[in-house]
Amino acid sequence: MKKVIAISVIAVLAMITSCSEQKYPDLGDGYSFDSDGKYTLAIVNSQNTIMVGSHVLEYAFDTIFVVVSQRPWDDPSIPGLKEMTYKQRNEAFEKSTFRQYWIINKKGKNEHIGIFGSGNDMRAKYSNVYGPFSKEEYLQKRKELGVPKELQLKE
Repeated sequence: MKKVIAISVIAVLAMITSCSEQKYPDLGDGYSFDSDGKYTLAIVNSQNTIMVGSHVLEYAFDTIFVVVSQRPWDDPSIPGLKEMTYKQRNEAFEKSTFRQYWIINKKGKNEHIGIFGSGNDMRAKYSNVYGPFSKEEYLQKRKELGVPKELQLKE
């Protein structure tokens, strides 16, 4: 009986330890990463609403802002994307170097303001989430919003 209890305690401790292991940091103010551990990495708010969809490549954050580079699944730089099989699309996605950029103002009011995108990549738009941007647009919006220069993207 003692062996069964000991094994049970060890199993429970192992589950608790593995569940508490977090690869990605808490972004603060209710923002965090959502990942399936292998293929997707998105940023969600405290209601688990997707703010920036997968595939997040780089990020940085401070007490006010989260800045993100992302490669979307519906990558506009891939010709013939809609006609591809899943396997072809996945291979093209993995080879793609396309990036788009986002800025989240964690202190801004998080109001739903509409829908953007098309097809499988339709998403809700929120008042405190800016993007997607090209690199040049992103750099301009950083200046406009007063994002500190020290806040640089990193993987």
